[in-house]
Amino acid sequence: MLVGFGETLITPPLGLEMAGYFSNRLADGVLDELYSRALVVSEGDEHIALVVTDLISVAAPDVARVRELVAARTPIPPENVMVAATHTHTGPVTANRPGFTRDEAYMGSWADKTAEAVRIAFTRRVEAVVGAGAGNLPGVSFNRRYWMKNGRVHTNPGIGNPDIVRPAGAIDTQVTVLRFDDLNGNPIGLLTNFGCHTDTIGGTKYSADWVGVAVRAIRSLVAEMYGGGDPSRGEFGVIVLNGACGEINHHDVFTPGRAKRWPTMTRAIGVGLAAETMRVASQILPQPAQGPTVSSRSAWVTLERIPLEQRIREAQEALADPRTGAMERRRAQSLLETADLLPKDEPPTVNAEVHVLQLGPAAILGLPGEIFSESGLIFKSQAPQAFPMVANLANGALGYVPPYRAYHEGGYETRSAWVKPGSVERMVATGIELAQQCAVDARDAASQAAG
Repeated sequence: MLVGFGETLITPPLGLEMAGYFSNRLADGVLDELYSRALVVSEGDEHIALVVTDLISVAAPDVARVRELVAARTPIPPENVMVAATHTHTGPVTANRPGFTRDEAYMGSWADKTAEAVRIAFTRRVEAVVGAGAGNLPGVSFNRRYWMKNGRVHTNPGIGNPDIVRPAGAIDTQVTVLRFDDLNGNPIGLLTNFGCHTDTIGGTKYSADWVGVAVRAIRSLVAEMYGGGDPSRGEFGVIVLNGACGEINHHDVFTPGRAKRWPTMTRAIGVGLAAETMRVASQILPQPAQGPTVSSRSAWVTLERIPLEQRIREAQEALADPRTGAMERRRAQSLLETADLLPKDEPPTVNAEVHVLQLGPAAILGLPGEIFSESGLIFKSQAPQAFPMVANLANGALGYVPPYRAYHEGGYETRSAWVKPGSVERMVATGIELAQQCAVDARDAASQAAG
């Protein structure tokens, strides 16, 4: 197995529009830099690449452009490249919508630099072994959807709100770690997977949010534990893969005053994830693969759109219902205010790519939307690999894709959804099938190698 890591700086110029909120913001500074980070793994002629980029989302055409550039610069086939966004809310606008315009020159530069991160990773490959482990990081992420006394679900109903009854869904606090060592036993890189909205900062300065904190903290801990020079220079590869977190954020509604404690939630999540990642990584003993274990499988699923007329009608009904929560009400108002600017001739269906990468004992499911934690847990419980993971907002941007039952409960996420109920169930079922195919591929290849 050959493994390489690469990264490139993608921080935009100041003055660009920023993504993540209802009102437009122009960037006026940089809290910390944004990056595209790549991991390339090869076994013989099989090459796969995982890219994580510090953007709110990446549309399918932009993913296609990165893949095209990667294929021109390396032997990695386009279909073996997964591009996932960290979902930072303090990065540039990446998609045009009413009131927001992306900078085409920047997005072109982003594609070039992101493909270059893959090329760098490919050129830095060394013989390596991989191991996996899992830990837990409770107390820093929370389900933000709650059943209220009025019988509806509200998103972010307010810290200490006495009308909260209970959370409206699950949460996955697992931390899954892949550790890569060279053949002399020296760690060369880590991949860690944890799910929480990257929306802990706000403001008008670029930032990778808690993901950036986690990368820097992991490198500092690696330098402390193993040596290896200045951790800020990036010789040690770190990939922080945001998991299924469509309804997960950092607000603990049951603990008033939590936001005023030390440290800030940005650092509580980032440093906490770094510490748990290193705790797990220190117990992993990477081993040579028993037969081929690197593969990529993908499939396209056709999903139905919710007609614009239906969305408008249901938004009007939500605004007329006094039980509707504040965030859902704001989303409904936004839709009605911009309805005349939305395209009236959208096709009734949209194609969504479901992608699975098998990497040693792990399988990474990439889904092109904001996926709820419970949907990720279904994949993790049914994939045959020992260490399943989910990459949120991978290879496209469908917005929120809630579970079927959530559409009828209320809340910001379901009011924002524009694909019909049942969409995520179809994608996850496809992902499980792909993971099973990857496992069969590995077994068949191992049998052939054994003669």
